[in-house]
Amino acid sequence: MIDAPYNPFAEALFDNTRCFLSGDYIDPESVRWVYAFPEWILDRYQLRDNYILMLGGTRLQYKDLKMPASERVVEAINRLDEESRNAFEGGYEELVKLSDLTIFQVMARMFYGVLYHDLKQGMIESEEKRELFKVNPALVQKFKNLHLMLQSLYRQIEFDGFIPWTIQRYKVDISKDIFNYKDEVQHLNFCLSLNYLGIAACLQDNGEVGLREKEIIRKIGNNTLHPAQFEELYGRFVYANYLLSDTEDYEIRYTDEKVTLRLPKNPYNGKPKFAPWKDDIFAQVLTNMWNPWGIPLEIVDRYPHPPLSYLINERTDEFIPHEQIPLDR
Repeated sequence: MIDAPYNPFAEALFDNTRCFLSGDYIDPESVRWVYAFPEWILDRYQLRDNYILMLGGTRLQYKDLKMPASERVVEAINRLDEESRNAFEGGYEELVKLSDLTIFQVMARMFYGVLYHDLKQGMIESEEKRELFKVNPALVQKFKNLHLMLQSLYRQIEFDGFIPWTIQRYKVDISKDIFNYKDEVQHLNFCLSLNYLGIAACLQDNGEVGLREKEIIRKIGNNTLHPAQFEELYGRFVYANYLLSDTEDYEIRYTDEKVTLRLPKNPYNGKPKFAPWKDDIFAQVLTNMWNPWGIPLEIVDRYPHPPLSYLINERTDEFIPHEQIPLDR
């Protein structure tokens, strides 16, 4: 029988004696490390000494966001980094050749790498205050499953009858090659831009957001996006995922060959999949996404008309070519 999947949340294990992904024991005297962000990204964008703001308000340097790893996990991460680097540096034509599973692994590694240090920092602060460290059980379920899916780096994991994520990738016509990373912990949303490419994703929506937004995704096709268009699409993903009802936990079965995940028979317990869409709230989401352009809420929220859109022409109901967007790139 294959080893049961490692779950670091069962005992809140976030020290240097266990591999962050496999749970393998590690000798603290000879620990090897995996960075939350691939080293080629840290070097390309000179991020090692830059700071990232953590959930609790602490600022950590990118070079300090690292996790203890076993030999097999280090080798798997190195393979992932080499494959993804070749794809991202090769441009859109190479990026689309990557499987969605590989894209998921790239994003989940970054997401979990930051989360690992958020949780570790939270445990330290709770201990200093002599308080019990607590995380919402619904969030723990999502984090546990994200971690399990990331184990697909070194073991076979099958998704039976469903796809766990929504992932979309695009060319982005931005004026400068910058690294733009955003995540949203409550619903596992993720956004990544680099080398004039952008990926918008929901990492554990079971494909539902992609289905809900399929018409807009169809209209966009493989067209190049203006940065504001890319942010708008990500905003739609974030808000739709916020409206998505939580499901019961996956059914997990493991054999000698693989780990299999299935959705429960009645994942939403008879509830609607999505709560009603409210344009005024979505307008607030868009305003936040468009903060770099300084577009105020009173311009975005156009009640009784739908919120402002740079993706879809409200007159023709068709995609707006990125060259027609009257905003800086």
